[in-house]
Amino acid sequence: MRPNVIKNLLQFLLIGTLLMSLKTQAQNIQVSMLTPPVTDQTSLSRVITDAKGNVHLSWVASKDDNSALYYATLTDANWSPAHLIQQGNDWFVNWADFPFLAVTDTGMVAHWLQKSAEGTYDYDINAVFFDQEKHIWGQPVIIHKDGVSAEHGFVSMLPLGEGRSFMTWLDGRNTKPAMSHPDADKDEHAMAGGMTLRAAVFDRHGETLEEWELDGLTCDCCNTSSAMTARGPVVVYRDRTEQEIRDIYITRFDDSRWTEPLAVSNDHWEVAGCPVNGPAVAAQGHLTAVVWFTAKDDQPKVQLAISNNDGAAFGTPILVDQGATNGRVSMAILDSGDIAISWLHTNGKDAALKVALYSQAGKLLADTEVAGTQSSRRSGFPVITSQGNDIYVTWTDISAGSQVKMARVRFHLPAV
Repeated sequence: MRPNVIKNLLQFLLIGTLLMSLKTQAQNIQVSMLTPPVTDQTSLSRVITDAKGNVHLSWVASKDDNSALYYATLTDANWSPAHLIQQGNDWFVNWADFPFLAVTDTGMVAHWLQKSAEGTYDYDINAVFFDQEKHIWGQPVIIHKDGVSAEHGFVSMLPLGEGRSFMTWLDGRNTKPAMSHPDADKDEHAMAGGMTLRAAVFDRHGETLEEWELDGLTCDCCNTSSAMTARGPVVVYRDRTEQEIRDIYITRFDDSRWTEPLAVSNDHWEVAGCPVNGPAVAAQGHLTAVVWFTAKDDQPKVQLAISNNDGAAFGTPILVDQGATNGRVSMAILDSGDIAISWLHTNGKDAALKVALYSQAGKLLADTEVAGTQSSRRSGFPVITSQGNDIYVTWTDISAGSQVKMARVRFHLPAV
């Protein structure tokens, strides 16, 4: 047989084997739609997993001017009833800045945004703490103590043990003009500063134990994200320089102090306005991973960076998607140590909710489309969590009104 014929035959067999492998891999990705106890006109869903492995879904139901925050728990494939946390007709409801639920070892904590004055962006972060022994929610508390009617939001939360919880948020107390300035009555922006990043630890009743300013100038309305590493909590967020560079930064609680914020990646994305597209971080032991959106030179990208030393240093960014994406990322780390990422892949007004799995070395293991959705702001930010090696994802379907959806994704990958 001629050499070139043998070569072509080998190439044909190799391609066939590869296609069969990809087909087998695709068949081993299972996406199952779930039916949580949500109603119509729901949105702003989040999903978390507690230390016992229970999955909790929270969402907001809207009717006329009233907003109500609910949650339900998935245990052994069974849903609890929907539980009301709080409701009101003076909430600030925003597609990108949504309520959050965290489960501690002694109860739960949840937050929402509530109007504080007549200004469009004057609202406070209100939180309630659930007493597991008494089985009641406490009275709402405002977690920031500045007393300034300004923008406060984009909260992330972590349980710390002994009933304590960690919260970080964007704080606009410095964005308001200093009224003592002689031109304050003439210029509403006189002496106004920038958005800051703050964090605090609370006890089980909502009392502030410690509070810090982590960064004195950040992007105004990109969500924050936090995770617990082997050395302590880390916070990732979109920074802002005086030159309007808005890259993703990280600060770590290390040796009883917060480290100087450092760039996860120097993208050098210069943009005059806030892209409303924050990062996500997840950690397991010393493994820390960050996923984010950037659009330097009008080239949209979703990127992943991995650290093996608690976020002290990251490897070269890995390109997850580019061109047809508007970001809106989320992530989780499975028990296997593999890294799960979700984001929106866009095609005009339409979008695909994608989930991908990466190894700790940054190798793409598999990906899939969970559902079709839309790129509109009304579709919100999909969010994922992990339970064992399962991935749970929630999003808002706006094809007919507005309704929270949820699915479970299982990647059955061959052993390596």
